[in-house]
Amino acid sequence: MKLIEGKLKRLGESTVNMRAEVVKYSLIQIGDKTLTNLKVSRKLNNFLQDGIETELPTKLWMTGGLRREVMAVQVGDDTRYYNLSVGGLLFFTALHFSITAMAFNLNIGFGLFLLVMGLVLYVPVLLDCFRIAGMGGTKV
Repeated sequence: MKLIEGKLKRLGESTVNMRAEVVKYSLIQIGDKTLTNLKVSRKLNNFLQDGIETELPTKLWMTGGLRREVMAVQVGDDTRYYNLSVGGLLFFTALHFSITAMAFNLNIGFGLFLLVMGLVLYVPVLLDCFRIAGMGGTKV
């Protein structure tokens, strides 16, 4: 999980996926950093846009790795807002590890490969979700 803090300067072009309830930004400029191809839940996006209208610093908590997504937003000293999609993530984690268990029956090397991939892809994101929820704030 990464924390990025600074004045929110620009929200780039966005595309909205109505089915997945996700907004994908081409870029977000915050402080001296430019982040590209970030996903934000539609509910959390409302609070992210508030950061443009104020001079106060904005904090973004993001997942790392392959899944680049904003998990929480805090504008100034206001409330922290977070949105976690743990249900879907748990489903795909369980699906991945059940396929891994079947692969062990076919080939131990392939089973180990899938096991390592599952640990690298899913476990860090799940831990980040639980850390964000543990920090408190308002779930949206």
